Amino acid sequence: MKQKYNLADWLDGKVDDEAVQNTKGFDTLKKIKMYSAHFQKPEFKKDEVYKAIEKKKSSHRKTKFNWSIAATILLIIGVSTLVFTLSNKDFTSKINSQETVLLPDDSKVILAQNSKFQFNNWFWSFDRTTKLFGKAYFDVAKGKTFTVKTDLGTVQVLGTRFGVESRDSIFKVVCYEGSVRVTSLENEIILEKDQFVAFQNGRKVVQSNVYIDQPDWISTKNVFKNAPLSEVILQLEKDYTIEIDISKLNQNERFTGSLPSDNLSLALDILVKTYQINFKVVNKNKFIFVEDETR
Repeated sequence: MKQKYNLADWLDGKVDDEAVQNTKGFDTLKKIKMYSAHFQKPEFKKDEVYKAIEKKKSSHRKTKFNWSIAATILLIIGVSTLVFTLSNKDFTSKINSQETVLLPDDSKVILAQNSKFQFNNWFWSFDRTTKLFGKAYFDVAKGKTFTVKTDLGTVQVLGTRFGVESRDSIFKVVCYEGSVRVTSLENEIILEKDQFVAFQNGRKVVQSNVYIDQPDWISTKNVFKNAPLSEVILQLEKDYTIEIDISKLNQNERFTGSLPSDNLSLALDILVKTYQINFKVVNKNKFIFVEDETR
């Protein structure tokens, strides 16, 4: 044991070589002492080590904080999506029937047959955005921008009456009052009162004037305002799937009034009395208007 202490003291420089020179392997120990004298133990920098530990702890806390924020955001998005979805109101009209929808601001929507309509009741006061699949007539109360979205285009108004149809590749809009902004896949135009536009596959195919006060399908009569006779006849042909020849009449004659869309005999009789003309029946689907020879 004493020898071990002597070796330790010798390696530490506390005793000279003579005290341990008789130790077995002294020559080897002497070489070890000589080379080890050139070694330096690394300096222990407490401040730097402490900073490294604190940085790691801070990074860990920051990671936990970031995950907490992400979880909170996801929760908010999830709850908002759920509330938005649950507050959606959906309406569907059946085949051969119409559906009337009264919106929270007293705007009115009449769905044509086999159409779908959606709006969000919860956010209505802030965002009057609706979705339409099919055909509908809108009577919009004045207020914030009213938007109708379809798969083929968008219609925006502030307060007016208009009609929208979106089926397959056909997108049609008619403005009965005020003005509307129509945005299709490729075009954007402003429609004024009594104007109509139709798009097919995003391209405008027709833009013209209209002379009826509301869509023919929501009523059993058509109301015309200073409409050319030719336009009145076109509407009759559409309503009753017939052909009417007016080539012998003055087609620039104007008509203001209403014609039934479910009673052909009455409609023809109104025109006969209004213009003091007659008509000949070619067959059940074709008629010819002629001047009254007794005039």
